[in-house]
Amino acid sequence: MKSYQQYCSVARALDSVGDRWVLLIVRELLAFGPSRYSDLKRGLPGIATNLLAERLKAMEADGLVEHREAPAPIGSRVYQLTERGRDLEDVVRALSRWSLPAMPSGPRPADAVQPQWIALLAGLNLAGNVAPGAELVLLIDTGDAPVRARLRNDGFGIDRLSGDGEDVALRGDAVLVGGLLTGLLSVEQATELGLTITGHVDQLNDLIAATQAGATA
Repeated sequence: MKSYQQYCSVARALDSVGDRWVLLIVRELLAFGPSRYSDLKRGLPGIATNLLAERLKAMEADGLVEHREAPAPIGSRVYQLTERGRDLEDVVRALSRWSLPAMPSGPRPADAVQPQWIALLAGLNLAGNVAPGAELVLLIDTGDAPVRARLRNDGFGIDRLSGDGEDVALRGDAVLVGGLLTGLLSVEQATELGLTITGHVDQLNDLIAATQAGATA
């Protein structure tokens, strides 16, 4: 990316993250942690493989991403955020919250929808209000391959593993799941509109309420 060539902190930041796809690569690495090239490509529909390689190379040069060779059974190169790259979590959180008013209208006709993007809402908005030492595991199934969001007070993780173990399962339209996780819909409203919620619903309700209370304090 060409530099703005301005001695300004905003311009300097955009020199590193203002190019197309960069913050979405950060999004995927925040969601899943260390990821193979093929995993990143899967989570970035529409990006050309040569452009992804170019962006990763530039992000490594800027100190946002690093790679390592993973041991068996993965046995391939994986990419992960550096400490400086992880500092962008607050930027992604702020952008996510800023864009919430545009989300209730639902996906546009050409929009892709992947469950980890919805799960990321839970990680960015709710995890910080989980009780210290506790963990809340959400299964999010929007019709594609389900994912799990593991929410802790000190962070979150998302995985594609199947099996039992979630505290709460959310199954239904991505708009309804996202509306619930961001407090735009109550549990009652979401279920009336068709969202299926099973498990310890009271725990999720309490977490959403605590998050909303913190936002208005």
